[in-house]
Amino acid sequence: MRWLLWLCILAALIDLRAFGLTDLDEGFYASVAWEMRQSGDWFTPTFLNQPWFEKPPLLYWLMGVSMRVFGENEFALRLPSVLFYALTIGLLAWWGNRRLGQGAGSWGALLFAVAPLSLILARLAITDMALTFFLTLAVIALWEARGLGWSLLGGIALGLAVLTKGPFGLGLVGLLYFWNAKRLYAHGVRFRWVGVALAVALLTALPWYVGVYLQHGAEFFSEFVVKQNLLRFAGGDTAHSVLPLIQRGDFGGVLTGVAVYLLFYGVVLWLGALPMVGYGSVLWRGEGDPVRLYLRRWAWLVFGLFTLSFTKLPAYIFPMFPVFALLAGAEIVRIRLRVIAPDSPSPFTQSGARWVRLGVSFGLILGAAVWCTVALYAPLWQNAFWVVTLVVGVPLTVFAFWNPVAPLGARVLGVLALLIGWNGALTGYDRLALKPVRELALKPPPYRTLILYRVNPGYPSIQFYRKGHYATSDDAETTLQQMQRTGAYCLTTDAAFVRRAEVFVLAEAQVMGKRFYLTAPRYKQQSPLPSDRGRLSQPYSVRANHLVMRRAPT
Repeated sequence: MRWLLWLCILAALIDLRAFGLTDLDEGFYASVAWEMRQSGDWFTPTFLNQPWFEKPPLLYWLMGVSMRVFGENEFALRLPSVLFYALTIGLLAWWGNRRLGQGAGSWGALLFAVAPLSLILARLAITDMALTFFLTLAVIALWEARGLGWSLLGGIALGLAVLTKGPFGLGLVGLLYFWNAKRLYAHGVRFRWVGVALAVALLTALPWYVGVYLQHGAEFFSEFVVKQNLLRFAGGDTAHSVLPLIQRGDFGGVLTGVAVYLLFYGVVLWLGALPMVGYGSVLWRGEGDPVRLYLRRWAWLVFGLFTLSFTKLPAYIFPMFPVFALLAGAEIVRIRLRVIAPDSPSPFTQSGARWVRLGVSFGLILGAAVWCTVALYAPLWQNAFWVVTLVVGVPLTVFAFWNPVAPLGARVLGVLALLIGWNGALTGYDRLALKPVRELALKPPPYRTLILYRVNPGYPSIQFYRKGHYATSDDAETTLQQMQRTGAYCLTTDAAFVRRAEVFVLAEAQVMGKRFYLTAPRYKQQSPLPSDRGRLSQPYSVRANHLVMRRAPT
């Protein structure tokens, strides 16, 4: 069992540079971390040299340190997520075996490790894996806080969670404490130790918050506190909110909006937590074990609060995955003991329980079929053929965990196919949707600025790849003036813009139904700047992800 956990960790580390940065979030975080390192200002995050208060700075700091050691590349940017993935697995295995019974933690850690959402987030340079580790450690520390050691550890973890994604984590753990105050007191947790943990958390997080507020004042408060926290929860992030659907007023829009509002995270849990979702009954089963009840309440608190939020993103409920995996792991151990001791009563002997098991089995099969359908999407596997191993890996993994006494070989083969398949899926997506645009962006000389004009959604990762020679624009005339004045190049999807006499097309690419054009300013000699002739003497286009040489129009 333990070597399977190491296999998951090693697989996450291998070939982190197989696919480029994904946009939007990963592109923003990588670019902000790069700018922070270049400027030497480790206090104020910036994007395009303007303050960027979407997230606190901890992940940027970790990325900056990693880039200092491993260079400015995708491996360095994603390494912190892989390390927190490994730390979460280790924490679940150690504490779960200690508190839920021998083997429960190991099973739970493996379930968490192979969950589809875990495998995705472990390989992306975003905040969710770090936040999940810190919150899981804080939740465990709150249960164990009967002395100074756990109180200090829990306080530091909670403070780092606040520095990772904002104060919402502090509110979540606070609600968990008040919901379980009597039970925690009966368990031996005293308020003084909780107070110590809260003080340590504030001492850990407040210096940055107070300092940045004193420096930026109302700008920080309105952007970070109001917009990124309060308004986002209320649906202010229109790109990910269900409110626009509901506000349309027509029957279809309202019905769709309400359905997404209520069911979105049920679908995320169903697909993102395979195969542990097969043990979903552990989330509502009534039992007297206090630690299981405590963990269930944390899972429901995270799930319930984000279900109430009008802004929906799959990773929002990810902090419930570790405790869900622990509860599922404990259930697997219980089932295995019943199989070993056949005289003990089985939960599936009654007719009603058999129907429940049949329904759960159908849900697991359907969930596996959804992921297999994704894997068989032709443009995806044609760009990375090994993505088709998902078709083997997902059903095998579901079978191997839904049947706890399945052969060890089935688990090994399933995990291997799953890991290879997810790496292929991410690589295929990159080659299908991101790499052609990135290749266009890297064609202009490194000392020239690339302007993105009417490119939606934006590609903030280009700021990282262009090493700062990057700008955005929403106005054609301003873009043309900057191109003529500085020799900047322009990447655009506006077909009317490329037909203007002031520019000519150097290359183009068809990506996910959109055509991207790389353009240069047209001077009287109708050629690029003299210093660029050697590099761009034979412009080319990108069609269907293949390079085709062609002459530029004169």
